[in-house]
Amino acid sequence: MNRLSDDAGHFRHPLYQVLLESPGLTVGTAVLDDLLTWSLKNALWIFPMATSCCGIEFMATAASRVDMDRMGVIVRASPRHADVMVVAGTITTKMAPRVLKLWEQMPEPKWCIAMGSCAISGDFYRNLYSVVPGVDTFLPVDVYVPGCPPNPEALMHGMMRLQEKIELQRKGQVPPRETRPEVLKITQPSVPRLGDPTRPVEQSELQTQASSDPTDDERTLALDVAPTGPAPELAPLTAPDFEGLLKELGVAELPKDGPPLIPLEQHLALARKLKSLGYRQLVTIAATHWPAGKGRKGADAAEVEHFEIVYALRTIGAGSRVATWAVRVLPGQPVLTLSGVFAGADWQEREQYDLLGVTFAGHPDLRRLMLTENFQGHPLRREFPSDAHAAPWR
Repeated sequence: MNRLSDDAGHFRHPLYQVLLESPGLTVGTAVLDDLLTWSLKNALWIFPMATSCCGIEFMATAASRVDMDRMGVIVRASPRHADVMVVAGTITTKMAPRVLKLWEQMPEPKWCIAMGSCAISGDFYRNLYSVVPGVDTFLPVDVYVPGCPPNPEALMHGMMRLQEKIELQRKGQVPPRETRPEVLKITQPSVPRLGDPTRPVEQSELQTQASSDPTDDERTLALDVAPTGPAPELAPLTAPDFEGLLKELGVAELPKDGPPLIPLEQHLALARKLKSLGYRQLVTIAATHWPAGKGRKGADAAEVEHFEIVYALRTIGAGSRVATWAVRVLPGQPVLTLSGVFAGADWQEREQYDLLGVTFAGHPDLRRLMLTENFQGHPLRREFPSDAHAAPWR
């Protein structure tokens, strides 16, 4: 950059001369690129991707003891206003497309900090079907902050390392990588990292495609599930309490190995009757998968593959009481939804459909809840491998 005035005074600029002659004003010159580098590294606007316990440490870093704001670090709620993404926590295969989409919305130049063991490698959940084995399998990570979780000082150190990296990049230098080949070989994730020579060329494209919202044709909806066969004619339930209702349903005494099993066709009528008796809170809907040869009593060659769905209702107020029962269904056999009786059944039935494959006839929106639309299988079934791959994320 040319100086406005040389030492001998051969060149003068009117504005510069006025500034020099102004009383009480000190004028200094600097290289413009140095000013840009200084402003860039001292104005890190962060978009927080906090999904689990590391997010608490991230918040502590912004509190008064560490106060990352004194470095010019400002947290922004929009990716379009941020240039640093801090991934603080576990990223699941369903969350990964959203994280990638938010990353693509951030303007250049931008950087990424992987905070904590889960963001770096998946840690405890590394080999679990639903977790990405490190965000560097789909995002370019600039700084890794190890720990479970790392404390606020560690995150501050990571931000200082990012500042050093930004300064080197502005000078056209390549920041040195701290690599240990033997460790990298041991920690190789199921999906090669960005920059790994073994990574397939089409891997990033597949991840980008997977981050787009599915169309209606691609959604695995199950809205047309209906009971098989005509509805049987059933006598109305009239008992004034839960014990009496169970006797009407043929349950003479409560079993010791679980909730009482009631006839599948009486399930909805029982729920409606209990609600009229004051059981207005739906506590839980939880299904269990039993493979052939196993059941409540353990190994039994006569048992066929089946599901047991357990329901629990509670009365509200003093002297609260709980009513619990179960129904038994075969694979593919639907059970009537309770979403028309208890609003909370909507979410809980979707969860059982997603994780175990139990279908609920009459449900208004029976589709995946916790897993991606194209996920193959149901992870809480007994035969499902816990380390199953979920392309293109793991």
